[in-house]
Amino acid sequence: MSKPKAPKAPNYTNLANQQSDLAKQQWQRELTASRPDQIGPTGSTTWKQDPTTGQWTQNTALNQGQQNLFNAQEANQQNLAGSYGKALGGYDTSQVDLSGAPAMPAVGGYNQQVIDTLRQLQAPQLAKQRAAREAALTAQGVGTGTGEIWTGEQKNLGDIENTADLNSIMQGIGQGNVEYGQGMQGHQQGVSDILAQKNANLAQLQGLYGQTAGVQMPQFSSFNTPTAGAGATPDLLGAAGQQYNAAVQKYNSKGPGIMGGLMGLAGTAIGSMAGPIGAGIGGQIGGMFGGGNGGTSAYSPNGIKW
Repeated sequence: MSKPKAPKAPNYTNLANQQSDLAKQQWQRELTASRPDQIGPTGSTTWKQDPTTGQWTQNTALNQGQQNLFNAQEANQQNLAGSYGKALGGYDTSQVDLSGAPAMPAVGGYNQQVIDTLRQLQAPQLAKQRAAREAALTAQGVGTGTGEIWTGEQKNLGDIENTADLNSIMQGIGQGNVEYGQGMQGHQQGVSDILAQKNANLAQLQGLYGQTAGVQMPQFSSFNTPTAGAGATPDLLGAAGQQYNAAVQKYNSKGPGIMGGLMGLAGTAIGSMAGPIGAGIGGQIGGMFGGGNGGTSAYSPNGIKW
């Protein structure tokens, strides 16, 4: 019987690349499945992929009724924003129209009418008092317009009349102060009313500006982006390793025992080529010394028989 031909080791580098390509394809299928278009009563959300870059774009759209409502809301908000900006000028008093408030009164004013009235009221009494005193002096033989006594009494009468006149003036000034205070109070109240109305208008605009027209944005279920490599793909490296293992066992069952040493060297080479997976396969290959039955491997991608 002739010596059987040793099995050829698989190209584990090509198999690893094929494994990687299958994983990428699986991830792309899962990614596409996780981005379905959805349509609801208020709108829709759709996905589109750029054929050149592969970049995905999500688009959310309202139905026509909700879109019209949204457009109207945006226009109203723009109009309110303009009015709101103008109303903010009310916080700068230089821009507030205060012409409707009572004018501020003049400082240091007095009431001339009060002075004249008091003078008129006091004049008869003062005149009567002067006439009575001068008559008394004449009756006493004091010369009219001459003498120390007459001069002294005239001075006293003048002081009384000047004091009464000064009192009239002070009463007029006092009344002027009262009127000034009343004028300032009226002016301040007028200004306060204008600013209060301004603030009320601003508060109304703020309330309107914060309102919405009730647009309902579409609500849809969310889907997580799949993790690369998480999906199940055919284990080409494992299948090839088992197929090769079976072939070597069959060869050993018919050939010399030196194949074990050769397989040990092959296992080391495979481990350096394919990393951890190749190391596992290489270990299996390096330890093969027994025989096996012929047949077809269940994991053979090509259905190779031996």
